Amino acid sequence: MFPNTNNMKFIVSLFICSLLVSFASAEATKILFLGNSYTAQSAKFIKEVFNRDGASYELRFVTPGGKDLHFHLTNPTSRQALHSAKWDFVVIQDQSQKPGLGGQYTQGFHTAAKGLCKAIGKQGAKPCLFMTWGRRNGDKRNKPIFPDFPVMHGKISAAYEKAAKDNDVLLAPVGHAFAIIHRQDRALFMKLYKPDGSHPSDHGGYLAACVLWGTLTGKDPHSIRWNGPLAASDAKTLRAAAAKATLKR
Repeated sequence: MFPNTNNMKFIVSLFICSLLVSFASAEATKILFLGNSYTAQSAKFIKEVFNRDGASYELRFVTPGGKDLHFHLTNPTSRQALHSAKWDFVVIQDQSQKPGLGGQYTQGFHTAAKGLCKAIGKQGAKPCLFMTWGRRNGDKRNKPIFPDFPVMHGKISAAYEKAAKDNDVLLAPVGHAFAIIHRQDRALFMKLYKPDGSHPSDHGGYLAACVLWGTLTGKDPHSIRWNGPLAASDAKTLRAAAAKATLKR
C-alpha cells in the first residue's frame, strides 16, 4: 500500500523548512573592521571574545598603522573589502588625535565619517564608530590641546558622539570605558596602555573587545567568562566598566 501523496508532500516540505531554519541559524554574523593600529592591537582579544560567544562570527580587519577615516573612504583595499561580502556591521576607527584637534582635523573626521557611513549603508550593513581613548598622560606633541587624559578624552569622545548622532549610527564607547577605569582605579588604568602611553596593552585590548562585543551583540559584558591573560579580578573590573559604558547608552 502506497503512502498518501499529500502526507508525503507535507513531510518533505517540513523537512526542507527545517533545513532552511538550521542553515539560517548557523549563518555567521559578518563584521568588518576599518581602522589602524589601535584596532589591530586589540584584534586578538576581539576575535577571542566574539568567538567564545557561542554564536558564529566572521571577522575581517583592515588596519594599516596611522591611517584615518579619509584613508579608508578613498583607499582601494578598504573599498574592496567593503564590497567583498554582505557585512552585517562595519566598525570604523579614526586616527587617535585628529577627531579632537579642532579646525580642519575635526571637520575632516566628520566629513569622512559621513562618507563612510553612507557607503556602508549602501552595502546594507550597519556602521559602528569605534570611539578611541585619550592618551595616558595627554599628547606631548599637542600639549596645549591635549594636556592630560581627561581633556583629551573629552574632546575625542565629543567628536565621536556628534558623528554617531549626526549619522544615526552605532557607537562603541571604548574611550568612555577607559575613562571609567581612570576614575575608579588609577593603578588599573595605567595597565591599559603599552609603554608608549598610547596603544592598548593586553588590558586595553581586552577592554576594547568587551565594549565592542557589548555594542554589536546587545549583550551584557558582565556575562563574558573568558579572562584571557589577565588576572581574574582585573578582567572582572574591566568587564564591569565595559558594561557601564555600553548599557547606559
